[in-house]
Amino acid sequence: MPADRDRVSLEKKIMKKFIWVIAILVLCACGSSKNKKAESKTSNASLEQRLQEYRKLNEELNIDKLMDYIYPKLFTLAPREDMVKGMKDFFASDEIKVVIDSLTIDRIHPVFQIGDGSYAKVEYSMVMRMDMSPKDTVEDEGQNEMIVQTMRAQYGEENVDIDKATGMIRIRTVNPMVAVKDEYAKEWSFVSLKEDDPMINQLFSKEVLDKLKTYK
Repeated sequence: MPADRDRVSLEKKIMKKFIWVIAILVLCACGSSKNKKAESKTSNASLEQRLQEYRKLNEELNIDKLMDYIYPKLFTLAPREDMVKGMKDFFASDEIKVVIDSLTIDRIHPVFQIGDGSYAKVEYSMVMRMDMSPKDTVEDEGQNEMIVQTMRAQYGEENVDIDKATGMIRIRTVNPMVAVKDEYAKEWSFVSLKEDDPMINQLFSKEVLDKLKTYK
């Protein structure tokens, strides 16, 4: 049925957009947010300074400069110019509005060294709101609910809810990332840490990844 195909197409589009949000927030992990006192047994002033600079660039949405804080080795796998274009297109889109409601750095684990590299696992949580109210994007309340159920299946029942009066979907996620300084990054840089992402195995050695896993 055409209507069913349209709903499936829209659902895929919404989920693709949301996946983009998660990817963007890897880059914006210290963005316009309220931060808790970072917990770390090993204080590292230069790391904390880089996080503060990272935050300011996110508040300004200075995407070009923000790329200087992304782990440079990532650009050998995903070209920098493509990431810049994707981010700019994402934030300029008026199809589905996404708002970062809050973002908190929960913990900075102790810095460790392997070879010539320094690493630290950083944990952060965020709450986002997706505005699904435009009539040309979501046709009815039932379609909104379908999207919510899809997200709940992926991110947990307790982490996704909808304001039926406004059509606003609220999503909470908890995510880790890696702060790294090595031969590719002369200053602290950041990248998402997803164990099921094959790209992470191309960025870091097994020794580094195994060590990161020990920080819970």
